[in-house]
Amino acid sequence: MRNCLFAAFYILLPLGFVACDSANNSSTEKNVSWLSVCPDFSKTGKAPVAQNAQCGSLDVVENPQDKNAKKIALNVLRIPAVNPVPEVDPLFVIAGGPGQSAVVVAESMHSLFRDVRKNRDIIFVDQRGTGKSNPFPCEFDTESTKPMPIGEEEALGREAVKQCIEKIKDYAAYYTTSYAVQDLDAVRAALGYEKINLWGGSYGSRVVLEYLRRYPNHTRASILDGVAPVAIALPWSMEADGLAALQAINKQCADTPACLTHFGDIAQKAKAISNRLLANPQAINITHPRTQEKVIVNMTAQDFSGVIRLALYSRDLSSLLPQVISDADAGDYSVLASLIYLAKSKSEMAGINYGMHYTVVCNEDYPLYKDKPATGSNVFLNTQMVQKYSEVCEHWPRAQVPSDYWNPIKSDLPVLALSGAVDPVTPPYWGEHVKAGLANLTHIVAPGGHHIVSSEGCIAQLITAFITKSDGKTLDTSCAKNIQPLAIYIPPSFMETESSPAMIKAKE
Repeated sequence: MRNCLFAAFYILLPLGFVACDSANNSSTEKNVSWLSVCPDFSKTGKAPVAQNAQCGSLDVVENPQDKNAKKIALNVLRIPAVNPVPEVDPLFVIAGGPGQSAVVVAESMHSLFRDVRKNRDIIFVDQRGTGKSNPFPCEFDTESTKPMPIGEEEALGREAVKQCIEKIKDYAAYYTTSYAVQDLDAVRAALGYEKINLWGGSYGSRVVLEYLRRYPNHTRASILDGVAPVAIALPWSMEADGLAALQAINKQCADTPACLTHFGDIAQKAKAISNRLLANPQAINITHPRTQEKVIVNMTAQDFSGVIRLALYSRDLSSLLPQVISDADAGDYSVLASLIYLAKSKSEMAGINYGMHYTVVCNEDYPLYKDKPATGSNVFLNTQMVQKYSEVCEHWPRAQVPSDYWNPIKSDLPVLALSGAVDPVTPPYWGEHVKAGLANLTHIVAPGGHHIVSSEGCIAQLITAFITKSDGKTLDTSCAKNIQPLAIYIPPSFMETESSPAMIKAKE
C-alpha cells in the first residue's frame, strides 16, 4: 500500500539536526527506579542518543476506565540537564505523525534543544501505539520489487488494511490522543515533575493543545511548531494547503526571470504531468539511489503528487522542484522516482506506525468531513487523498472521544506558535485559528519556512528564550524575518548561456 507513505502527516526531519553532544553532564540524578543509563554501543551497535541519557518504560493501564485491564509499557527517554542544579520544569518533546516515535526522533532532534538542556531535562515519550510503546502489529508496505497493475496493488492495500483491523480491533479504541495525554501526565508524575513545558511538532502540537486543555495546572509553557488543531480534519485541508504551497513556489519562479525563462509555469506543468499519469501510469527504469541496483518503479498520479508534496515539506527540496517538474514534463522521471525511495527512508527514520496513525485520524478527523462530498477536496494533482482515507476510515475500529474534544481550546497560559509561510500542510492560518482561544499566544511566521521551522535561523534561540521567560510577549522575534525562501535551483549551464555575449546581444 505504497500510497500510505505519502498520506502520513509526519515531520520531515531536517538534515542539519544531528550534532555532536560534547556537554559534560553532571546533572543531579532523580531517584526514578524505572529509568537507567541507556545501553551503550557494545549492546546496541550505536552510540547513545546523548551523554548520560536514561532509558526505561512505565507501565500504564491500557483502558483507564478499567483498572483491571491489561497494562502496556510506555517507552521513555530522558536526557538530563547539564546544570547540576536544573530547573524543576523539564521540556517534553512530542512527535508528529500521527504515528511517529518520539524516541526515534530524539536521535536527530535532541541537539535542537541543547540550549534548553543546559538548565532543563528533556523528555521523549513514545506515544502509545508507536515506537516501543505497544506498537500496532500492522504492515502496510506491500510494495513489490516489480511493478504490478494498479488494481492488483490497490487490492493488496485493502487486504493489508483488513488484516490490520483484525489484529487491533479489540483494543484500538484506547489509542487516540485523549489517552496519549493521560499517559504524558502519568510520565510527568512518575518522574516527579510538578509542571512541564511542552514542544509539539505537527500532529504533536495537537497533543500539546489537548494536554493544555486537560492539565492546565501541570503546564508551564507550550510551543506549537506547525499548528495542527483537530479542526484541520486530516487530510481534508491538506490538498488545498499543498496546492497553495506549490503555487507559492511557482510564483517565486515567475518572479525570477531566469527561472521563468528556463522552467516556465511549473504549476501548469505539474498538473499536466499528473493528468497524463492518471490516464497512463509509467513503468520507469532507474538506478536505486542507495544500492545502485537497476529497479523498475511504477509511477502513478498518486506517486507523483506524493513526491511533490514531500518536496514541499522541505526548503531544500522545494528549491529543486522547478527542475524536477520540468524534467518529468520532458519525459524524464528518474529524479522523481528516486525521491520515492527518499520518502520511504524518511518514513522509516521517523518510525511511523500506520495502525496508530489511522486510529487517530479515523476517529478524530474523519468525523468532521465524512458526510461531505470527497470530490470537493481533490484539488492537489489527482492525489485523491480524502477518498483513500475515507475508504480506510469507513471500516476502521471506532473509538469514543470526549464530548468536548472538538471544542476550541481556551487558556491564558503562555503559548508560542511557529509557522512556515510555505508550509504545505500546517500553514500559518492554523496558528491564527487557535489564537482566538489562547489569550497569551505569540505567533511567529517564518517567510521562507516550510513544515517545522524550529531548526531554521534563530528559531531555536527564540524557543530557549521563551521557555526561560515563560513569556512570548517580550520576545524580539524580528530575526525570524531573515528566514527567506531559498533561491530556486537553476542549472549552471543555463546561467552560463544566459550570460554569454551572444545571448546578451540577442536580448538587446
